[in-house]
Amino acid sequence: MIEKSLIDRLSPLVDGRVYFGVAPEDALQPRLVIQTVSGGTGFTLAGWDGSSELTIQLDAWGESFLQALTLAGLAFAAMTADGDDFTTGSADRLPDVFEDDTKLHSVSWEYTLQP
Repeated sequence: MIEKSLIDRLSPLVDGRVYFGVAPEDALQPRLVIQTVSGGTGFTLAGWDGSSELTIQLDAWGESFLQALTLAGLAFAAMTADGDDFTTGSADRLPDVFEDDTKLHSVSWEYTLQP
């Protein structure tokens, strides 16, 4: 299960503050938020070929742009490290975000993962 592996890989970077979908309103900074973008499985004429992939968006949030950028870099290193749990097939940087209401910065990447 890639989702559990993501938590295991990323939690040490933010003292466990890794959330799927939306972080709690009172979540401390910095933090990581994961959203599933898509998932797929491979098929042949004989049926499922045993392959699968998951595409996620990983947002690194911080109180400053530098804090978010630094966390995104640490997360990139963790996401692209060789492991028995999953392999990263691609990584694409997404636009940075600043939220006026929360005054938080986000640096985001989209990763395609294979078990």
